[in-house]
Amino acid sequence: MWTSLEPAATSVDPGASAGVRLRVRNTGDTVEEYRLSLVGDAAGWGRIEPDVLRLYPGAEGTAQVDFAPPRTSDSKAGPVPFGVRVLPRENPQAADVAEGQITVGAFAEMNTELIPLVVRGRWRATAQVAVDNLGNQPLTTSFSTRDNGDTLSVDPDPGAVQVAPGRAGFALLRIKAGSISWIGGTRKHPFTLSVLRAGVAQPTELRGTYVQPSILPRWLMAILGLLLALLMMFLVLWFQHKPGVSTQAREKSGELTKLPQGEMSKAPSPPPTQQPTSTPTPEKHDDDGDKKKDGGGSGGGGGEKKKPSGPKLYTIKSKAGGTGWYLQNNEGKQEDGNPVGQNPKWTGDRFGKNQLWILHHYKDDNTYALESASAPGAILDKLVNPDGFHTNLLQIMHAKPEDLKTGNLRVNQKWRIVDAPGGEGRKRIISLDDGTCVFDMSNDKGATTQGCADHAPENMDWMIAEK
Repeated sequence: MWTSLEPAATSVDPGASAGVRLRVRNTGDTVEEYRLSLVGDAAGWGRIEPDVLRLYPGAEGTAQVDFAPPRTSDSKAGPVPFGVRVLPRENPQAADVAEGQITVGAFAEMNTELIPLVVRGRWRATAQVAVDNLGNQPLTTSFSTRDNGDTLSVDPDPGAVQVAPGRAGFALLRIKAGSISWIGGTRKHPFTLSVLRAGVAQPTELRGTYVQPSILPRWLMAILGLLLALLMMFLVLWFQHKPGVSTQAREKSGELTKLPQGEMSKAPSPPPTQQPTSTPTPEKHDDDGDKKKDGGGSGGGGGEKKKPSGPKLYTIKSKAGGTGWYLQNNEGKQEDGNPVGQNPKWTGDRFGKNQLWILHHYKDDNTYALESASAPGAILDKLVNPDGFHTNLLQIMHAKPEDLKTGNLRVNQKWRIVDAPGGEGRKRIISLDDGTCVFDMSNDKGATTQGCADHAPENMDWMIAEK
């Protein structure tokens, strides 16, 4: 028996179909019946027509093998091996398996939901956002909210999630009113949550409502108003009807009794007048910080200013939208795993230099490590899950001092800084792990990396300047 698949490898998109042809030749000297069946992961969405071939000695037959993977998360993207088992009826020990490979194309599909759509609370409330990955490849989403002024604040936690195919990811929404409603019934505050999928320019918007009842309900205010009216009526009637009071006491006739005349207590003498204290002469400072008193000058000329010591500090600002966002260690925290995000404003020392970075250059392989100035010893790290799955989320992670000095770091902690195609001093920050570029998600929750491209948006272009 002789078998052959033509072609041995093919590709198919979920929701479509593709096929190969199986050839079988009877090399024996008797009439044989061959039963055909599919084996492997692709067997669930494949079929053979016909599934039985009857061949005379030396004859050859063909069967069509078609694959139609469904457009669901069950059809994993990538190569899938398969086999066609050929089982002779008269000579089963001569069974054979013709092996091939079919590559399933990738597609992305996402469904988002706000649970519940209406939340209620006097001071604060919580809700959840669910992200269902209906595609056949992992997806990363980030969350942001519109500015609701002082009326409402909505804080998603975490700011970004990565969801495997066929799974769902969740984030908690902490909703807090800007002010307490004491009287006035129930207030309704609409809010909007934007869910942005990595690689897609337009976000998906989810709308919800926060219902805020007042501390004092209207029925209680009505009762208090009625009681106050009754009290006012009682007071009016009381003062209009003043009761008469009579007494039988009479003044006794005769001489008046004099009170004994004792010594009058002397009035205390006023305290002595305090002399005004002299106001100390204010000290003046010259430009170098030395103290000077009024009327005197320093003996000699001022010395040169000392230059600050320590490594150079840099700001890293994207070109997104023309204005750009600063890359930052969120809130300047020093814990491993703290997310690295973006901020459109310069925060100064509010979080302790969280928008300043130290660039360590390793000339051996022309790579860099980016150390956060607010978390000494912690460097920019591309998150790797405990199961070994490499994500595209950015965080900080402490490294050993000797490794930071020599550059003996993991590939997900080392970066190449190259000129961007747009020129004008723009730079690309490329991961040594998988060649993806640092991408400005334009929110202060979490930055990510995405595949580099010659004509990529300005979210991948950064301006690096010494502070």
